[in-house]
Amino acid sequence: MRRKRIKYIVVSATLLLAIGLCRSCYNIFVNTEQEIFTSPQGTNTIIVQYDFMSRPTVYKKRLLWDKELWEYPGSGFMKTVHFNVEWLSEDKIRISYDDKNDEYDEEFIIEIP
Repeated sequence: MRRKRIKYIVVSATLLLAIGLCRSCYNIFVNTEQEIFTSPQGTNTIIVQYDFMSRPTVYKKRLLWDKELWEYPGSGFMKTVHFNVEWLSEDKIRISYDDKNDEYDEEFIIEIP
């Protein structure tokens, strides 16, 4: 009986470690960079993650799993770019990209539920 309990504990611990390792390595294989922004009063936190084509995806930070709020609708960029994040209110942000030549300027308003 005691061996069965020890085996159960070892299998459970191994499974939890494997899940933790997969969750921590996920960003390495899917995203190149991420930035975290907190609202002025501190009630909301968002994460802007960039993939390998510099397309941003905005997530609302939650306790266990982050909720996707917005994904860039374009095809991406051939160079590394960063979008500017500006808080308009506690539940609304403006995410914008300002190109040096003013050819590809973009601006999006995102509501946080």
